[in-house]
Amino acid sequence: MRSIYGRLNRRFGIRLSSRDRRPSVAEKVAPQERKPTATVHAMRLAMSATLRPRVAIVGGGLAGLMAGHQLIDYCDVTIYEARDRFGGRVWSQPRSGGGLVEAGGELIGYNHPIWLSLAKEFQLGLSVITSDSNFDALDLDMPLYLDGKKRSDRVLRRVYDEMTDAFNKMSRRAKDIDPHRPWRAANAGKLDQRRLSDWIAKLNCSRLTKIAIEEQFTNDAGQSTDQQSYLANLAVVKGGALPKHCNAFFSQTETLRCSEGNDALAKCLAADTQKKGGTLHKSTPVHAIDIGEDHVTIKAEGKAPDVFDYVVLAIPPSLWPGAENPTVAITPDLPLDYHVTMGTAVKYLSPLKTRFWIGEGLAPTATSNQFGVTWEGTDNQIAAPGNDVELSLFAGGPVAQDALDQLRTGGMAAVDRFYRDRIGAIYAGYAASLASNPKFMAWPDDPWTRAGYSCPAPGDVCRAGPLLAKAFHKRMFFAGEHTCFAYFGYMEGALQSGKRAAANILKAGLGPS
Repeated sequence: MRSIYGRLNRRFGIRLSSRDRRPSVAEKVAPQERKPTATVHAMRLAMSATLRPRVAIVGGGLAGLMAGHQLIDYCDVTIYEARDRFGGRVWSQPRSGGGLVEAGGELIGYNHPIWLSLAKEFQLGLSVITSDSNFDALDLDMPLYLDGKKRSDRVLRRVYDEMTDAFNKMSRRAKDIDPHRPWRAANAGKLDQRRLSDWIAKLNCSRLTKIAIEEQFTNDAGQSTDQQSYLANLAVVKGGALPKHCNAFFSQTETLRCSEGNDALAKCLAADTQKKGGTLHKSTPVHAIDIGEDHVTIKAEGKAPDVFDYVVLAIPPSLWPGAENPTVAITPDLPLDYHVTMGTAVKYLSPLKTRFWIGEGLAPTATSNQFGVTWEGTDNQIAAPGNDVELSLFAGGPVAQDALDQLRTGGMAAVDRFYRDRIGAIYAGYAASLASNPKFMAWPDDPWTRAGYSCPAPGDVCRAGPLLAKAFHKRMFFAGEHTCFAYFGYMEGALQSGKRAAANILKAGLGPS
């Protein structure tokens, strides 16, 4: 996600210095690196030595892999992944000329503690995205369109100031929310039923600023604001806060990339689990989960049915029973009350011969409700002269649905025309500079995703939240960004959920105290 406010903040805001940010980040990350107490460690060792529960994990995205990583020292772990790769909606694609681009989850925040702690553990590099001030140094325009018109810096500065005021108020309102259990907040039911659009409508700001806020939340979350829970948004704002910086969600979330590609983390988690004795299956979709009194039976493609003590369901609700395209049957029946609404999100990746935009006096960063947001996907990647570069586009909500409709009715040729016309309206040299055919990452059409990422609708948090936080029939636990309201829609949410699911299984395996 690349938000309107994030761009305006990089252009007009006061940058948080490393000196100011570092202690807050360290304080946020520290709990993730803290070792278990001697008592807890002894209990886990006792369990692993005598019981070694068998745990099946359905889904090899970051959530499932994190659960396996946390469990492998104490349990016999088997991970089933339907794709021929691990990582799920995190997919770093190598480029023929060198470097890579992110086809799925891309940006990491200074407020994403597990991601940062794992980067340290596995010695993964992190690079900072190019600041807008770097484009200013080359006198490059960063076009931002609101309400169909390109807006001047003077107008955008006023919009930025009003957005800052609105988001500061939202951050203060979120301070009393437990982001991991927002359904426990005072007046949680009322806050959950409130639509985000109602909050926007009552803001004391200009019409143009309200449009900017609408476009930001719609594009980022993949659903119109009248389909978003206000409580869910308070939870994610609180989840992204830093100590002494309660509004860090809006300014410190889109800051970093993994230098080796985000799916390097998935590969590290998978390799570590396998090295410690875990069994990992790729190209092995699970078709049925049967939960009994004292065991779980997993039926996977190409495998004999296998029996486990516990199972972690780490695939999105768009694949569960009751969804439009379910991939797994679950017995006993999993009620629809467990479902969290999923949003629509796509990416369009364009390989280009040169950074033609510089000759046009433009930066690669543009925002428009006609296509979404763009940036250079090869940003900060050192390459030899003559290598291609890449322009990434992300879209969520209705504009993403427009592109999907083109694909479903006219195929890739229609998608390419759709984007050529809309990107070309801002970047005149776009079509002539294409080095090869762009790739359209239609995640809602991917058979093992069928969605973008979660976007809790009004009522979802209080209904589904308490259910997803505990076991289903004592044997099935849930993981995935859709189960972590503190970071829904983010890689961090997947990692947090996998860690929580593992902790719940270890607690269940130890039995009553």
